[in-house]
Amino acid sequence: MPSQPPSQLALFDAPEPARAADPVRSRLPSREDALPLAAELARRMSAALGVPVHLRLTDNRATLVSYRRVEEGLRLRVHHLFLGAPEAVVCAMADYVRRGDSAAQQALEDYIHPRQGLLRRERRPGAPLRTRGRCFDLRAVAERLGATYFGGQVHVDLGWARKPARRKRRSIYLGGYDARLREIRIHPALDRPHVPAYVVDFLVFHAMLHADLAAPDTDAPSESGRCAAEHSPEFHAREAAFPLRDAAGRWLAENLQTLLRG
Repeated sequence: MPSQPPSQLALFDAPEPARAADPVRSRLPSREDALPLAAELARRMSAALGVPVHLRLTDNRATLVSYRRVEEGLRLRVHHLFLGAPEAVVCAMADYVRRGDSAAQQALEDYIHPRQGLLRRERRPGAPLRTRGRCFDLRAVAERLGATYFGGQVHVDLGWARKPARRKRRSIYLGGYDARLREIRIHPALDRPHVPAYVVDFLVFHAMLHADLAAPDTDAPSESGRCAAEHSPEFHAREAAFPLRDAAGRWLAENLQTLLRG
């Protein structure tokens, strides 16, 4: 079987460089705990796919599942949070590897979201997010939306995510709100002249709505409090009030491939 380019499931596309002083740089389980679970995951994936699976665990916060088809079978790299995953999640991973199934990708993302604390690292103190891009100033966008829709009551850091590495992508995380850090980050692929302003507005509005509906901060926020993914009835009702929500969704769907290449 000829070697093919790797495919991957990612939140953001470029990992931050490792820092020796980072207190949560690695959360890998101990070797004696991980090995039997990794062997079992490889066996289950091999049975589902019908090929030998060579599995490697990672603690990479950016790429959670990646694979490469090679002559001897499949080389699979997965984040350790998938160790001991239920059968439905393993089946979704197999479907994602087999045919890039969008429903399988969603199932994996649904499994990942409540476990965000196992893969996100803190930003270094004093390292501000970059708000001004080539085409859009996210701070100006947020201030305008905040005054229009939130009564000026949503106060969060926001900026462009790191520029992604130059490689083929199968998925893209366009933006989101980190409830623990109280920050919004938007993918830099959207900082392009051909991207309508209402698309960037909608993504920032969506993230600000998460911030507005998030539980009040505590002195010791839980690890799972990050990147809130819940879309409650109240969330949907308020999001529907955004006048160009549907147009933004259509544009994103129609231009996904362009954004993946960006």
